[in-house]
Amino acid sequence: MRIRDFWRSAWNDNIFGFRFVVGMCGFWFGPLMFGTMGFMTRPQKWAMVAWAAVAAVGWLGAWVVMLGRHFRSAPGTHVDLTPTKPMLLPAALMVGGIVGCLLSF
Repeated sequence: MRIRDFWRSAWNDNIFGFRFVVGMCGFWFGPLMFGTMGFMTRPQKWAMVAWAAVAAVGWLGAWVVMLGRHFRSAPGTHVDLTPTKPMLLPAALMVGGIVGCLLSF
């Protein structure tokens, strides 16, 4: 029931993080693609794989922050899924990881 409330509040609300949640659903593709490219090239580009891992850790951290905020809220209430201060470190890891991957070419 609570997971359904999470998706309902994310899809029906343009103020409290709808665009961010949709972006988070597609962000995993970037670290996975860069990590695979770094691993499959000959010779392997371990720096690219490491930066992809940094971005993936940031992505997981952002999901932990969003779901933690949701599950601590009262059932049926609207909550801001993208708080500024708790999201700073995951956002920095995600952006830094992707920029690091791009600079590793």
